[in-house]
Amino acid sequence: MFGGWKTSFTIGYGLPLKDYLFRAERKRFLNISFGCPIEEVVVENLVVKVVLPEGSKDISVSVPFPVKESRETKFSHLDMIGRPVVVLEKTNAVHEHNQYFQVYYRFNNLSLLREPMMLISGFFFLFVVCIIYMHADLTISKSSPSYLAKLQWDEVQTALQQIQSIMNRCLGIHDKLEASLRELSRTGDVQACKAARKSADNMLKELSKDLKPSLSFLQSSPLSASLYSKVEDLVAKEKELQEKLIVKHTTVTDSYEKKSGGRDIENRIAPIQQRITALRQDVDDLLEIIDEI
Repeated sequence: MFGGWKTSFTIGYGLPLKDYLFRAERKRFLNISFGCPIEEVVVENLVVKVVLPEGSKDISVSVPFPVKESRETKFSHLDMIGRPVVVLEKTNAVHEHNQYFQVYYRFNNLSLLREPMMLISGFFFLFVVCIIYMHADLTISKSSPSYLAKLQWDEVQTALQQIQSIMNRCLGIHDKLEASLRELSRTGDVQACKAARKSADNMLKELSKDLKPSLSFLQSSPLSASLYSKVEDLVAKEKELQEKLIVKHTTVTDSYEKKSGGRDIENRIAPIQQRITALRQDVDDLLEIIDEI
């Protein structure tokens, strides 16, 4: 431009393909003008690029004047081998060079199905992989040390859960014993209170038998070496709690049979009750610790 000013800009426009793309002798050819669309403009170096569909073959160019021709490959969305690009260069192009030129090529219509089939195949492969993943056994080899250690730890966890369940059932029986004493103070029915204690004794004995296999397993398992001391302490505390509750229960029922006064009964069981309260707190704390393991 005058004064040495320079500028750059982009011109874009659309054309109906049917007016420029034709068929001839089993080939397709593009017939379009070469030069710059702006009149009375001299282009120092004009480059025209024609991007053909992916899969085009037997490409040839017919230009009515000498140009420098080269080929490139352009990749776009979902392209596999890229789209062939015909590059035509002309120096000092003027308006007179705005003549029609032709680009001939062969293109199979089946190539239009390449990208849709690639998408379908990709999604199909993805679904197959998902199905295989959902049904495949991806666990570590069952003979590996890590897998065996995991199995042993699962067995330890199961044993701990069984012990917790038995301890909670024992505490429930303890609560029933306490409830029978409250019922005794309300009704004075000593025989019903003794029957409740006898039933509780039988249930506690059964639970004690159920507890032995889990304790034996934890004692023999190397993974539970650090846990067994807490479990052993829990069992010992609960056992002592049982004994103190039985002593309290026996003391209260005997006092009722002897028709002792209420204050006398309270004085006799006061130290026992203090120990029961402390033991119950210890048992609850140990159960909470084991539950967090």
